Amino acid sequence: MEGVKMWSIPNEDEYWERRREEYERVPKDWKPEPERQILSLDDELDDLEKEYGCKLEDLNEPDIEEIVFRIRGEYPMSAEYDPAFIAIFYKVDPDWRYNIW
Repeated sequence: MEGVKMWSIPNEDEYWERRREEYERVPKDWKPEPERQILSLDDELDDLEKEYGCKLEDLNEPDIEEIVFRIRGEYPMSAEYDPAFIAIFYKVDPDWRYNIW
């Protein structure tokens, strides 16, 4: 027995194979979602605040992004310092990691 035919359509197996391939095909304009990352600053907090001359929560986003780049080597799409967690929450483009140059 070859398999149960659901609809008795001629060439039903080929039809369902084409449908499966259509569903699995990734659209050309599809981009992966930015990856969310956490940079814990437990050890670096005092040094960074001395270097910048203020608390990290007073820094603007480009300065926070620069800190992420210096420590992690990733340039974030956005970054925000959260004093409750003593960490920077940032998003990075997954494509950037593989297409640096």
